[in-house]
Amino acid sequence: MSANAWSRPVFNLNAAAWRGIRTRNREPIERGLALRFRLAGSMLSALGALQKRRYRRVLEPITPRPPLFLVGHWRSGTTLLHELLALDDHFAAPSTYECFNPHQFLLTANRAPAENRVVRPTGDISVSPSSPQEEEFALLCMGAVSPYEAFMFPCALERFEELCDPDLFDPAQQLRWNETMMWILKATAYLRGTDKRLLLKSPTHSFRLRRLATLMPGAAFIRIVREPCAVFASTLRLWQSMWERYALTAPLEQQALIERVIKTRLALERKLKNALAALPADRHATLRYEDLVSDPCGAIELLYDRLALGDASAMLAKVRAYLATRPRPPAQPVEQWRPMLQARWPEMFDEFSYPRG
Repeated sequence: MSANAWSRPVFNLNAAAWRGIRTRNREPIERGLALRFRLAGSMLSALGALQKRRYRRVLEPITPRPPLFLVGHWRSGTTLLHELLALDDHFAAPSTYECFNPHQFLLTANRAPAENRVVRPTGDISVSPSSPQEEEFALLCMGAVSPYEAFMFPCALERFEELCDPDLFDPAQQLRWNETMMWILKATAYLRGTDKRLLLKSPTHSFRLRRLATLMPGAAFIRIVREPCAVFASTLRLWQSMWERYALTAPLEQQALIERVIKTRLALERKLKNALAALPADRHATLRYEDLVSDPCGAIELLYDRLALGDASAMLAKVRAYLATRPRPPAQPVEQWRPMLQARWPEMFDEFSYPRG
C-alpha cells in the first residue's frame, strides 16, 4: 500500500457504508485505498456492534424531545446559526468528534479528545472535537444512504437529490436510514441529557422535512437564506475544496459542477418550500443570513419568540462573547455570476427580497 493510501484523509466508514457506496459508485480507485477502507470498515463495524450491544437497553426507552432542525442550502449560514444556538444550555447538539466517530463515541465518552482547533476544508472557520456538527456525517459513516458520498465519488453529484431524500430509497434503505437517524438522536440525548432539546443541522435535511416531521412529531425548523450570488460562489468552493481533500476519483469539470449546483438549489428550495407550507406556522421560521450578521441578538430573540424556544436573554451575552472572538470571513468576488444567476435563479432573488442589480 502506498504511503498516500495510508496517510490521506478519509471518512470513518463501517463495512456496510463502504459496500453500499461501492455498489453505487463502481469507478476504479487505488487498490491500497480500497484495502484501507475494507480493513478499517471491518474494525469500525466491530466497534459499532460492541457499542450497540452495550448501550441497547439504555437507549431503547429514550424518546428524545422534539428537535429543532436548521435547514437551508449549503453556505447559507447554517453553521453560524448552529454554533450560536448551541450556546444555549437548553439545547444539545452532536459534536464533531461524535459525528465523525459514530461507532465508538459512547464507548469513549469519558476520554474526551484534545480540544485542538483546525480550519475546515472550506477555509472559513475553525472547529474542535466539541464543536456542533452535522449528523449527516454520522449517517454516512454508519451506512445510511447519504449524498455526502459525492465528496469521495464526485459523479454521485449527478444523483444528489435521490441520495438526499429517503422517500426515494428502496424499502430496506429507508428502514436503515430511519433506524440510524433515531440511534444517533437517542445516543446524543443519552450523552447530553434527555431533558435537553436536540439541536440538529444539515442542509441535506432540506430534502427530508416530511420524513423528519413524521419521525419526530413536534419538531421545529429554521430555514436560513443568503444572497444568491454569495451562496453560489461559496458552494462551488465547497465542492472543490472537499474534492481536493476527499475525492477518490476525478472531480467534475467546472461547467458540470455549475449545472449541478444550479439544479440542486432549485430542487432543494421547491421541496423545502412545499414541506414548510404543510407545517403549523409556529413550527417553522425563515431567517436571512444578512439579518443574523447585522443584528445577531435581535435575530435570535425573534426566532425564540416565533418558535416559543424559551427566554433568549440568558444566552445573549454568550452570543456577543462568541462573535467577538470569531473573525468575519473576507468577502469573496461574486459579481461574475450575477447575470447567469438572475436568469437561472430568479426566484432566489425575488422570494427573499435580494436585489438583482
